[in-house]
Amino acid sequence: MGTNTRRKDGRIGDRITFDHSEDALRVDIRQHIPAAQMSLLSIWMVAWCALEAAVVYFWSQDPNEGNAWLGYAIYSAFWGFFAFRIGKVLLWRMRGHEVLVIDRKGLSIAMAFGERGLPDFFAHGTYSLPKRVKENPQQILRTFENAFWSLGGETLQFSSGKRTMVLGKQLSDRDADTLLKMVQSAIRRLSVD
Repeated sequence: MGTNTRRKDGRIGDRITFDHSEDALRVDIRQHIPAAQMSLLSIWMVAWCALEAAVVYFWSQDPNEGNAWLGYAIYSAFWGFFAFRIGKVLLWRMRGHEVLVIDRKGLSIAMAFGERGLPDFFAHGTYSLPKRVKENPQQILRTFENAFWSLGGETLQFSSGKRTMVLGKQLSDRDADTLLKMVQSAIRRLSVD
């Protein structure tokens, strides 16, 4: 009963909103996480930057001692890689959302930061009907993809030619199933000429 009520007001769960009209379906999947987890990500980023500041400070005290510059260069490359990853997740959680639009022309999907995002467009008949991503319980990386500090964990997929497109990052099974039914229904209805 609760699911039907929420669907009437344009919501599925806490993160998915949709606008269903006669000629189109637009779905927005927000990427917000609880405040406690957002605080942990922010603290992680600040601590990571403080660590690099300390390393740069000590390196600048006596940079010419032996091969220390090589160690600092390797460390800084490692630090930069993870700083980029943490920063990207932090921005995604603050401003990111997935946008799916189905209309009479086809289907488009975009990962947007705020209002900016480049959609991938697929004309009707050039892609397979979306389905659930098959979970492999023995794959340990799947656990990490579903963590709040990751950008992975997609729940729906479809293919077009050799490309496989995924969407619905870290949705609950209930929300993913409800969204899948809505998307499949909209595709069947709007792809008829």
